[in-house]
Amino acid sequence: MLLILYIPLILASYLYENSTLITQTMFYEREDNPMYNLSVFATYESYNQLDIKIEDLEKRQFHIPSDMEPFKSIYNDIINPIACSHYDYETKIDESPFKFNVIRADTQETMLSLYDIIVSELYSEFTVKIPTKYLFGLGERNQKGFRFKEGIYTLMAKDVPQLLEDGKQPGKGVYSSHPVYLMRERSGKYHVLFFKNSSPMDVIYKDDKLTFKYIGGILQLKLFLGDYDPETAVKLYHSYLGGWALHPFWAMGYHHSRWPIKSSQKLKEYVYKHKEHDIPLDTIWSDIDYMNDRQIFSVDEMRFHKNDFEEIQNQLGVNYIPIIDVAVGVKYGKQDKGFREGINLDIFLRSPNTGQRFRGKVWPGSSYFPDFFHPNCSTYWRTMIKHLYQSTNFSGLWIDMNEPTNFCDGECDLQQGREKWNSTMDYTDVNEAYKNNHIRFPYIPGVSPLEKMTLPPNLFHYGKHLHKDVHNLYGLQESFETYQAQKEIGKPLPFIISRSTFPGSGHFTQHWEGDNEASYTFLYLSVGSTMQFNIFGIPMVGADVCGFLDNTTPKLCARWVQLGSLYPFFRNHNNDRAKDQEFYSLGDDVLLAARRNVKLRYSIIKWYYSLFLRSNHTGTIFRPVFFEFNDDVNLFKDEVLDTQFLIGDELMATPILVEGQTIRKAYFPKSYWYHFLSGSRLQKLEDPGQEHFVMCKYTDYVPLYIKGGSIILQQNITQVKSVKDLKNHYYAVIAIGEKDSFGTMIDLDEFSDQKIVEKCDQLNCILNVNFSKQDNQAEFTIVRADNGGPASYPLFISRLKIYGLPPSQTIKCSSNKIVECSYSNENTFPYISNIQLNEGIGLEFGETTGVFKLTLQFS
Repeated sequence: MLLILYIPLILASYLYENSTLITQTMFYEREDNPMYNLSVFATYESYNQLDIKIEDLEKRQFHIPSDMEPFKSIYNDIINPIACSHYDYETKIDESPFKFNVIRADTQETMLSLYDIIVSELYSEFTVKIPTKYLFGLGERNQKGFRFKEGIYTLMAKDVPQLLEDGKQPGKGVYSSHPVYLMRERSGKYHVLFFKNSSPMDVIYKDDKLTFKYIGGILQLKLFLGDYDPETAVKLYHSYLGGWALHPFWAMGYHHSRWPIKSSQKLKEYVYKHKEHDIPLDTIWSDIDYMNDRQIFSVDEMRFHKNDFEEIQNQLGVNYIPIIDVAVGVKYGKQDKGFREGINLDIFLRSPNTGQRFRGKVWPGSSYFPDFFHPNCSTYWRTMIKHLYQSTNFSGLWIDMNEPTNFCDGECDLQQGREKWNSTMDYTDVNEAYKNNHIRFPYIPGVSPLEKMTLPPNLFHYGKHLHKDVHNLYGLQESFETYQAQKEIGKPLPFIISRSTFPGSGHFTQHWEGDNEASYTFLYLSVGSTMQFNIFGIPMVGADVCGFLDNTTPKLCARWVQLGSLYPFFRNHNNDRAKDQEFYSLGDDVLLAARRNVKLRYSIIKWYYSLFLRSNHTGTIFRPVFFEFNDDVNLFKDEVLDTQFLIGDELMATPILVEGQTIRKAYFPKSYWYHFLSGSRLQKLEDPGQEHFVMCKYTDYVPLYIKGGSIILQQNITQVKSVKDLKNHYYAVIAIGEKDSFGTMIDLDEFSDQKIVEKCDQLNCILNVNFSKQDNQAEFTIVRADNGGPASYPLFISRLKIYGLPPSQTIKCSSNKIVECSYSNENTFPYISNIQLNEGIGLEFGETTGVFKLTLQFS
């Protein structure tokens, strides 16, 4: 029965500490329905963080457990906050009708008003009034565009490839649920709002209102107040989630996958082919083909040999990552280790209809699903990961189908394939406690049946948690167990790519954007999706380059490799029905585009990785341009939001994403901008932000621009086949700006996982690179960020490539070594200076040779 409660104010109580309001609780009740006595509990967690919680006083509504993993490792709720001398926000309660307002203290702008609250057993809703239309987040969706637009949207993890979001019902949310958004207020300041609820939900956006309709759980909102820099609010949110996991350095390289690759010999052939065609490669992947009859945790040892895995990793120097689906096939019974261990530990979910183990269907056929709430499931999952590691010596893991996906809509018909179940008849014991009646929902988020291609909403997990309440947590729980398993087998930096995620997943896993389509539409929308996941707290993310479903084309693939070479996670993958799309199989133009752009990535890959290290587990890497230029209204136009992006603060990319185009318009905000490779200057600081025409052929490098005031240490990659070939030899690209120029690099001699953990994660291994010029003299220095001292490991600089330096007749170089320079300058505007040190031999600096300090004298 639907019990709807419109709640009038009955009583308000307040708790003060040191004369400062830190919590306020209001109790609401309805005399004819005492079951739904509610508390409205606002906790001033810090001066810039507010928690609003509305729940049944007897706490009978589902809440995400705080006393079990992975949740107690990620959600940093402050239970007993220390009173602050000031708060960036104020709260105001309107009593009739009830409305909870949060006001920014300095601007007196109402950031949100919470009202029209409805609470019932199976349906709840609330509305939030928002200050502007500049709203970003609320995913995961295949939305063509970065800005959240008016419509109705469903947040429920589902396996629905190629589904494009149109803001209409039925719901079109895909693999993950992230009920969180970034909002730009009228003042230009930012906040992040997180609705901490794992129930399927609809979000209706119309005018200045967001209405959330959901079918379980408490109403808990977490508000994070930033400033004029959107990164501030995002970092607060990421800190609340425990921060995101650092991935290995080798994961920044190029990844290749294909379904199918039917033998370990074929895996080696793909590696050889990339070397033969001069395309750097760091990781080769296996889809489900490596398994024995698609049974997870198994290896078909007739086709995939352990000595080949060892050869790939040790002799060929390439990492190996296999896929793991989540459902365990039952057709082999206890002959299969995954099945046998699951039965022995009793960790499989049970049917609400029969109390027997729940029967679904996935790639191996009839399947059981692990219950990650079960206390034995940790032992089970980690045991099986170790078992797989013994067979493959994997470098990382790819976890898929973890929404969870089921090829039946709920429980498969027990009459289907009865003969296939004979081998499991001994394991049909009944647990009456797991039986449950069908739930008749008064409202269904997304309109489609909740059990469609997944588990039924009335299924109980261990602890009597209904699947309707915990469905969106499944991928997060699997990611945690997979992360811990890799830790236990000795992986200092576990690398996991998960399809399904939830807020906090980034603490354990990375993400790829699922089964996309080989089309310009999915090429286009991948920019916004990648930026979204940076806000969500999973910055190591990317789409399958050239598209997973359907056949790609040479021109589409060329455009995709240009863009994809700048994704944080860069992988080519396609399906078993599509034609080959290895870069060397699509003609000379695609091969040339791949060589150029993959090598461009490798030339800056250490700098790219330094962005993750200097961010210290919070913040964005692949970012909207307005994150750096918040006061430029032109950057909020969709054509800019959707098609341009920053990498760090230093680089801006303007790829071509539209079929048939070779020239596009791109907007450059007010700053010095130089073409990254040629050094040609587009505009100087005195120029206003303006549009420029950008030309890019299919075989060209991706259009990439360096902002004035930036330095990037780049590398020569002529003989580089993988990141292991990169030495500590650099040349500096220096873009002159209004003031000094600045950049970062990593102070390591080799980039093993263990060394990164010891030197960079537990300590600080960042080097600060500076170039300052005054009158006829300049200094170029490289020092440690933590103490200003010299680099701990030798660093070799051969050349300074300076953009925007006025021409000189001569340049003299001096340092604590005897230095000779050869100098060349393009005398035509704009100015590009090349300073070769010691006639190309270069200078080595480090702990034994002192601080890198080079003085340039111009005349």
